[in-house]
Amino acid sequence: MALAEMSKARIAVHRSVADELIGKLQAIGCCEFTKESSGPIDSAAMFQLRARQRHIDELLSDVRFTVRLLEPLEVNKGSSIARMLGDVPTIGISELTAKADEDRFRTFVTDLREKERKATETRAEISRLKGLLTQLIILSSIKYPLEFFTSGTEMIGGAVYTIPRESSEEFVSRLESELGGFVEYQKLLQNEKDTTIIFAVLFKKSDLEKIQTVACEFSAGRLDVPKDLELTAEEERKKLTAEIEKAEKEEALLSAEIASMAEEGLEMARYYGDYWSILRDRMDSMISGVPTDDVFIWLFWMPKQYQNIVEKTISPYESLSEFSYIEPDEGELPPTLLKNPGWSSSMEPLTLMYGTPTYGGIDPTSLMAPFFFLFLGMCFGDAGYGLVMSGIFGYFIIRHQLPPTMRKFFVMLTIGMIFSVIVGALTGSWFGDSITAFPFLSSLIPLKESIQMLDPMNDPMTLLTISLGLGFTQVIFGLLIAFKNSWSNRDYVEALADNGGWIIFLFGLLLTGFASYGMIKGPAAGFMKYIAIAGAVILIATQGRTSTSIGGKFFSGLLSLYNVTGYLGDVLSYSRLLALGLGSAAVGMVINLLAKLVVGTPYVGIPLAILIFVVGHIFSIAVNLLGAFIHSLRLQYVEFFGKFYDANGKDFKPLCNVTTFARLSEEKQ
Repeated sequence: MALAEMSKARIAVHRSVADELIGKLQAIGCCEFTKESSGPIDSAAMFQLRARQRHIDELLSDVRFTVRLLEPLEVNKGSSIARMLGDVPTIGISELTAKADEDRFRTFVTDLREKERKATETRAEISRLKGLLTQLIILSSIKYPLEFFTSGTEMIGGAVYTIPRESSEEFVSRLESELGGFVEYQKLLQNEKDTTIIFAVLFKKSDLEKIQTVACEFSAGRLDVPKDLELTAEEERKKLTAEIEKAEKEEALLSAEIASMAEEGLEMARYYGDYWSILRDRMDSMISGVPTDDVFIWLFWMPKQYQNIVEKTISPYESLSEFSYIEPDEGELPPTLLKNPGWSSSMEPLTLMYGTPTYGGIDPTSLMAPFFFLFLGMCFGDAGYGLVMSGIFGYFIIRHQLPPTMRKFFVMLTIGMIFSVIVGALTGSWFGDSITAFPFLSSLIPLKESIQMLDPMNDPMTLLTISLGLGFTQVIFGLLIAFKNSWSNRDYVEALADNGGWIIFLFGLLLTGFASYGMIKGPAAGFMKYIAIAGAVILIATQGRTSTSIGGKFFSGLLSLYNVTGYLGDVLSYSRLLALGLGSAAVGMVINLLAKLVVGTPYVGIPLAILIFVVGHIFSIAVNLLGAFIHSLRLQYVEFFGKFYDANGKDFKPLCNVTTFARLSEEKQ
């Protein structure tokens, strides 16, 4: 429920041990380095740091290139889902450091890049040759050497024209009349259905203008013959086919050589990449400080609970360092680290997904956790579904070493599914109405009925009342949190006026409603309305306090009572707990009904009923779990957090050993 208290520290350390010390601080992972803006900067020292940083960036670029190129070629691929679930090799930081062989990796990457370059060039050449072969199809029936239509000879040139079919004979006649016996042409073989005719024309280069004039008159289109083609079409086809076969063999050989490098290359890239990523983060933190001729000066934040660990880590370097705690700069807010008990810490990712709490403010994680778990259980609302999903999530938690955030998420869902089992048992929903729908389960009916306390399908109003009651409770709880926070900050007017007034007014309205329905009797019933009136008076008297005139104060306060509709809307939003719970039960009942309808079909009835039951309920689980999660979370974000939560903080991001492809074993760090 509380936020971790942060301390700010400054350390000046001699250059000879700076890298070693910051590596130790990185290993304990509890210090967030911040920019040091004061003090003289040794440009030569900073230049060296920047150079090291660029060098590491180049190595990481090579790592990304290697992984991108070789990962698709990996033979013994592990499951991507398994990697996502944390099933990765475990290694110690000292072993990881010892593995990193920069010279070996540089040599490997140079060779890999050269092979990849050759393979790329070969593939481009194959594409070019195939393109020429495709173009050659149109020119395949030309009887002349193709060099006539590219460079030509000293005296003779050539061109290939497309002529509309209806104008082709006239085009030929015009050529003969214009050029006489100094022109030769060939009509190329084509499909009779083509609307154009292709002519290969040879002529004296001195007659080029005449040829172009005739072509223009008949709207002839000129086909460009690639300059690479010089021999006859058939000779060029054989030549291109042979070149393509040769290039494809070269490309296949290069691809095989690259594939044979995959295992070695990926092992290096993954382990070395993790090591260099750690160094890259370390360099970022080192550069955040002020390097001088002999000393690095760093500022960093750390949780107070880790002060002893940090001091113990620094103590071996006392003779070469100076460490002290300092006060934050004026207006500077420390980073925020959530600190919650184990039962509610699984909700922290949901809190951070909304926004990071402002340092010194309220961490809503533990405050919303009971409501969220209960609401998730009510929305999912089926004991059978809850048992299945809690078993699945529990299996992943036990079987896999999940990443921290994913583990918290799975724990949160497991707790929510346990609440679903409880709610489903109390409302009699076990895979819909399976126990009563299928005769072979009838022996379980007495047990189900002995646990069941509500029947939402026949008595939805009771569950609606419970849902709205929970909504009113959470809304008031949010106002109470805001009241306490304002009071703790010595803002007594805001606590009493903005929060206390609404609490009294809303409670008064609720109790007045109870009295009007006879739920409160005797003298106390008449007193309830005065509670509401007292709350209204407080609001009218205080909500316009920022206005300058008395009339403005009064009317602003009076108009503020209209905000009661907002609170009413917030409470009514909790009716979704009923709607989603009923929806889950109804879908389950429909699936069971469909299974019952086909079970009597000869031969295939029972297998088909089982298929409908299994597939249908899997679909129901997927859809209803998604809806239950989203709507339960929405109630926290909109209706609850809006009452008190200030999410303007910044995450605590300590320097630590973060890896991608391997897990660092703590005992080996």
